[in-house]
Amino acid sequence: MQTERRCSQCGRIIPWGQVECPLCAPHAGLFWSLREETFLGLTLLFLLILFAATGFAAKFYHAKEQALGQEWFSRGEAELRAGHAKAALGDFRTALAYSRENESYRLRLAQALVAAGQLQEGRTYLLSLWEREPGNGTINLELAHLAVREGSEPDALRYFNNAIYGEWSSEPVVRRRQTRLELAEYLLNAGDKTRAQSELLALAADLPGDAQLQAQVGSLLFRTGANDQALNLFQQALREDPRLEAALAGVGEAYFEMNDFGGAERYLSRAVAENPHLTRAASLLEVSRMVLSIDPMQRRLSSQDRAQRTLQAFVQVLTRLQECATVRGIDLDAPGGETDLHELYARALELEPRMREERLRRDPELAATAVDLVFEIEKTTARDCGEPQGLDLALLLLARAQGGSRP
Repeated sequence: MQTERRCSQCGRIIPWGQVECPLCAPHAGLFWSLREETFLGLTLLFLLILFAATGFAAKFYHAKEQALGQEWFSRGEAELRAGHAKAALGDFRTALAYSRENESYRLRLAQALVAAGQLQEGRTYLLSLWEREPGNGTINLELAHLAVREGSEPDALRYFNNAIYGEWSSEPVVRRRQTRLELAEYLLNAGDKTRAQSELLALAADLPGDAQLQAQVGSLLFRTGANDQALNLFQQALREDPRLEAALAGVGEAYFEMNDFGGAERYLSRAVAENPHLTRAASLLEVSRMVLSIDPMQRRLSSQDRAQRTLQAFVQVLTRLQECATVRGIDLDAPGGETDLHELYARALELEPRMREERLRRDPELAATAVDLVFEIEKTTARDCGEPQGLDLALLLLARAQGGSRP
């Protein structure tokens, strides 16, 4: 029996039936080397194909997840816009399940929670987002809205200011301006006119040429008592848009508050012509016209017109005085009366015999005395019996304008 033979070069066993070592024979190494490289190449190619297929499958899976997340998010957006906050919650939660790291989805879910009245959970989501981005303007604004809803003024002010000076992903100047407007309105509603005025004056210093925005800021400034600054903004707005009803009404009301009833009538009539449904403007217009029709001290009046108006005003306040006394249960004709109404009534009765149109025309001093008494009666009866209406209100406004005060 043939014994094993080993190759003298490599020491491997030569297979039975072969004369030479298959590895060490001429060209045998090249053959096996080629076979090994081919095998390795094919193996590598297979691995590359497998890796590419895996990557494609993973990419397809993630794309499908993204698409499903966007689909549910869009449903939630539609529900929220329609006012169905509770229905939107499930949609946003599902969207987040498909895209857990999407901050926009998380923010929208927080907003829906607040809108649905689930304030505690909404706050948790918002604070979680805020911890990641404390300078995010949108998140700070949402936290400010939540603080307003919960009645927490310190938190509201802090988050509003954070939002004003925070970072916004788009239109930062516009968003900061809108946030400052919101803050001013919040302060006004809270009764803090001083701080509201400060915010609005800072805003007014850098407004664009936008008539609507100028009128909006002017209206808020007017509510703080900054009548001159408000009037300036209304006039700027009218230079941009001469028919803007809000600016026309604003100028008219500003003039009304400054006792310029002629200016008030001009602008309020234009505002009402643009929009007859401006109820406040229409009311102020009616009062302005009554003031202009009854004012006995108006310039360029003829002596006859001045006398007629003085007499009409005297008759009007005498009736007002008697009605006020009746409401108060006071008998003006009773002897020994010591109230202000008694004293004014006595002076009116003393003056009444001389209150004739012809005499008032010839005696300016008598007319002036009558007008002073008219104004005094209107102010006293307003104090004792409340604000009047109609011509009495017109005369009261004239009385206060003469004294430099407003209602």
